[in-house]
Formats: sequence, C-alpha cells, structure tokens
Amino acid sequence: MTMTENPSLSIVIPVFNVEKYLPRCMETLLATPGIGDVEIVLIDDGSADASAALVDKYASEHDHIVAFHKENEGPAAARNYGISKASGKYIFFCDSDDEVVPELLGRIVKMTKNSDCDLFLWDADILIETGGILQKRKTGYYSHYGLPKVEKTYTGRDILELLLRNGGGFVATVWLGAYKKSFLLENDLLFEKGLIHEDEFWVPQVFLKASAVHYIPEKIYRYRMHKGSIMHPVTRDRSEHVASLMKIYPSLYGYYDETLAGDPLLPLIKENLTTRYLHMIYKFRICKYGYGKQIDKKLLWSTSRRLRQKVMALGLYVYAR
Repeated sequence: MTMTENPSLSIVIPVFNVEKYLPRCMETLLATPGIGDVEIVLIDDGSADASAALVDKYASEHDHIVAFHKENEGPAAARNYGISKASGKYIFFCDSDDEVVPELLGRIVKMTKNSDCDLFLWDADILIETGGILQKRKTGYYSHYGLPKVEKTYTGRDILELLLRNGGGFVATVWLGAYKKSFLLENDLLFEKGLIHEDEFWVPQVFLKASAVHYIPEKIYRYRMHKGSIMHPVTRDRSEHVASLMKIYPSLYGYYDETLAGDPLLPLIKENLTTRYLHMIYKFRICKYGYGKQIDKKLLWSTSRRLRQKVMALGLYVYAR
C-alpha cells in the first residue's frame, strides 16, 4: 500500500545491533490496523550485525517504510535525526527491541488524524527475557499510577502533579507517547547527544511545556528487558551511565528552579528528583567512579522529606568523599 503524502504519524526507530529483535518489533508494527498510512523511519545507527541489511529489506518491501544509515552516535542522536526526517504530524519513538499491541496502536493511528493535542500518553507492559523465554512481568510500573483510568486530556503540568501526589512519581520514558512534531520543534525539545538515560532529562521538559496531553489508559507498548541492551548491559563498567546521570540530575534541579519558580509543584517535583537521584547514586555506585565530591549533599538533604531519603542522604557524607 502506498502511504499518503502527509501522514498523521511517523514511527521513528533507532536500530543498532538488534538483528535478533527487530523482526518481532516490525511484525507487531506491521500488524497494526491502518499501518499503511503510517510512515516508519528506520535509522541504522552504525550496526555491525545484520541489522543494516534488515533495515534496507523492510524499506524495499514496504512503500511506507524509509531507511537511513548513519555513523554510530547513540539513540539520542538517532532520534534527533529521525525528527528531522519524519514527515508525520506526530512522532512515536519506538525502540527496536520492543514491541506494540497492534490493535491498541491502531487506535492511536486513527486518533492522530483528527487531533491537535501536543502529545498522546499511554501505558506499557514489561516483558522479561530469561534463557530465551519471554514472560510478562506482573507490575504496574509503566501504568501511570495517580491518573484516573479514564481517557482524558490534561495539561502536562497537571499530569505531573497528579502522578507525584497520587502515584508517588512519574516515569521518564520516551516510548510512552506520540508527540506532535511542531510542538517538539517550536519548544526546541531535541535529545541531548551522547547521553544515556536521556529520557530522564527530556520527558519532564516535554510535560512542563505541553498544554494538551491526551491520556489513553491502555497498555499499548511492550518493553523488553534483556541482557545486552543499553539499559541492561553485560559489562559491569557503568562509567558511561554514571557520566550521563551526573550531568542529567544536577541540571534538572536548576531547570525546575527556573521553570517552576513560585509554583507549589516545585518542592514536590524536586523531592521526587532527589528520590531518583539517590537511587541512582547507590544503584550505579557513582562514587566508585570518582564523582563523590561533585554530589551536592546539602541539596539532597534539604530536598529529602522521608526518613529513607534522609538516611540515604546522610550516608553520602561517609560514602561520597
């Protein structure tokens, strides 16, 4: 089927060494009702396996799939490249080792044709791959706890407040939505190159700039957890992760102070940031990589409210030297 000239939706997929997973991702996307009217942008990010050939194969077999090849710069740069090449009104950033629920994504395809909201927001399931066996993880982590399970349009700021007050936090993950391209460009919402965990920096900015977020309480996306992915590397060297986190988290404090000055949401979102920051400090053993002196312990203490946070913040006076 030949795609319409101005699609309402583009699906941008960075591809890097995923020959094992890309076929399943594409299988679910191509099974989506109305997918022939959707532009799929495959970006080979310098793959060293058969992924590059697969990208070209899909593009040669489907008129609505376009393929690009570039040197490896990471997913942030690949997504930015995808934004520049996408012709759709909305962009959905799909990871090449994940999958979608075709029938539910089909609803989004229809909705993007007549909507003018800044972004669509949905939920996701987690698939755990162990020993070649794939199982669905029983968790609501990507279910936006705090939002009523009814389809509704909010401001981005109001969504953050509901998630923080009622759900205890928000998930900073790019594939939980479809974003209006003009909204991204007008607000300079590109991804920062070279960062891992770039979603953590990008998603809060998207929400705080969005005036209309349409929430669909359906698990449209399926996130696959497996060894060897960027988020779950085989190597124990986490230096790249740590370097990115030490740039993202301190920067967010300044961004929130500037953007939310005088807003009652400010202390709430900073407390949440502190919770996430402390978790990452201990999870990735950040001080092991020589960043102990760069951690602002007084800031973490002052923005902690709960006992567990306070204990973790105090521990840094011994741990982070």
